Amino acid sequence: MIKFKTAAVFAKRSEPMGHALEMLLNILHKEGVQVLLEESTATHLPGATGYNLQTLGERADVIIIIGGDGTTLGIARRMAQYKLPIIAINAGRLGFITDFTLDDMAEGLPPLLHGLYQSDTRAMLAAKLYRQGKLIWEHTAINDIGITHGRAGSMVEFNVWVEDKPMATQRADGVIVASATGSTAYAMAAGGPILPPSLAAMVLVPVAPHTLSNRPIVLPSTSSIDIELIEAREAAAYCDMQDFHPMQAGDILRVRAIAEAFTMLHPMNHNHYDTLRQKLYWNRMPSDNNPSSSIKD
Repeated sequence: MIKFKTAAVFAKRSEPMGHALEMLLNILHKEGVQVLLEESTATHLPGATGYNLQTLGERADVIIIIGGDGTTLGIARRMAQYKLPIIAINAGRLGFITDFTLDDMAEGLPPLLHGLYQSDTRAMLAAKLYRQGKLIWEHTAINDIGITHGRAGSMVEFNVWVEDKPMATQRADGVIVASATGSTAYAMAAGGPILPPSLAAMVLVPVAPHTLSNRPIVLPSTSSIDIELIEAREAAAYCDMQDFHPMQAGDILRVRAIAEAFTMLHPMNHNHYDTLRQKLYWNRMPSDNNPSSSIKD
């Protein structure tokens, strides 16, 4: 028996996705699933009808996304209020939080539609930016919230408080507060640790700190983190590197984990550590594909 009767379908906007959507729609129709296309997604298919987010949230019982991690993150944030589970199909590059490619979705997708899946719920973060005590900007994030030095290229100087207690004063190219989901994104590239998605924690990571003793630190998800910008020629607060707001000296960026979350659906054989091995090539030895091994003196 089919578990999900109506699917809200989204696709990345930046590339032609007509063929991929036709493949997906054929699978869904074969399984007896009604399809509702998001408005911009419908433009990939001539004559198709698109629906706004509210209609999708109220009528669908599952979200299916064709795209990469960025597309999945953006849609998950926009649709989080409707609490619909998400199935992500990779049509990007790394696709760390996706489970299928276009080539294997015909085999992998139907079992999930029939209720054979694992699920995990991912925490979200909230950012509030204060200037002279007044709230001037707020947003939510799935991966990370932070401060970047912008186009000026110079360092930013900032104070960090955790639970209203002073923790550090740092100079760096920026600072990242990442969720467990975001620990395998920008935070990992900046030298932060990898957290399992189920871990109720955040990681605070300075980006290229001027003082090498300034290291990443893992904090409980219940922590409140305040970051005060002391000095910067140009700086901006960001959420998931998709939404930005300029900052001035004295501004305070407040980061909290929030109750709002989203749920990802995975195949029954899904294993987070398999994902790490495959996506990060942990299953390869240093000698694999090493050009120097074929060079003779």
